Amino acid sequence: MSRTYNQDCVLAYSLDLLGERWTFLIIRELFLGPRRFGDLHAALPGIGTNLLSKRLKELEEAGLIAPAGDSRNQYRLSDAGEGLRPALRSLMFWAIEYFMNQPGTSAPKECIFSNDLVPDSVALAIEMFSNKCAIPHANYVLQLKIDDHPYTYYYMNGEMIARRGADTPAIAKIETDVASLMQAMRSEIYLDETRKRSKLSGDMSVIEHFMSSFTPGAEVAFEVGELIKQRKLERGAPSRLKKAKATA
Repeated sequence: MSRTYNQDCVLAYSLDLLGERWTFLIIRELFLGPRRFGDLHAALPGIGTNLLSKRLKELEEAGLIAPAGDSRNQYRLSDAGEGLRPALRSLMFWAIEYFMNQPGTSAPKECIFSNDLVPDSVALAIEMFSNKCAIPHANYVLQLKIDDHPYTYYYMNGEMIARRGADTPAIAKIETDVASLMQAMRSEIYLDETRKRSKLSGDMSVIEHFMSSFTPGAEVAFEVGELIKQRKLERGAPSRLKKAKATA
């Protein structure tokens, strides 16, 4: 006699709800705050307007998103949608580890090592690393400007949450660029260099906590450093081979 396991049913239903193409990417865009239809379409190149409308309708019917304010053209996450934040963080970490461990080059690896990402992606990566490598500290609000794109970080009860914009008063402010933040997260540069490349103001203990929270520790730094060296050797191999042939 066959038996149905409740856990399997629940997982199957959740995959039916979230497993459609573009669904998680739409939710990710809303983690940083409400977005208009046009902003979502611009942020997700490749999705057609009809498919985006369909996905938004499905997510709204499922209770994961809702209209923001009085506008039917702007969307925000519901409490249920916000509940997916830890799952998305875990999925992002899994993806980084998975693709980094795959042999050869690939588009995902190039993204990990790229310094040419959109600020929203970097802002969410900082939130992800900060919660993975949580460091105790008193609650605070900090504003971060990445290439002139403002974000507000709320560190509350041991959790870091990022939001788009800078409308909330903050105890500290940082202005920097995508390349510096990505290099810091990959431990290609360390805290001193990150500070030098940034404009800092406000409570320095908060700034120190914030920057330290997304900079990997020594063990991770060594591993990433070795991977970077290996990539440089792999990229240099063809040119060295050509030079050797030319001089032979």
